[in-house]
Amino acid sequence: MPVKQLTNKAPTANSKGLRFGNFVQGREVIEEELESVFAGKKDAKTALNDAVKRGNEILRKFQAANK
Repeated sequence: MPVKQLTNKAPTANSKGLRFGNFVQGREVIEEELESVFAGKKDAKTALNDAVKRGNEILRKFQAANK
């Protein structure tokens, strides 16, 4: 569904194509942080904040490598 929503209009200069940069690595970060919650090592808010921080780092690396 999200892909359909993103592609149901003609692309603009800011939306040409879909890029799921380092998607697998980002998904692994989310899984690791959720596992830490389920194991009782972190509270949910901390884990989600850490996932955002780590995910943003991955996206910045992708952005820098694909200018």
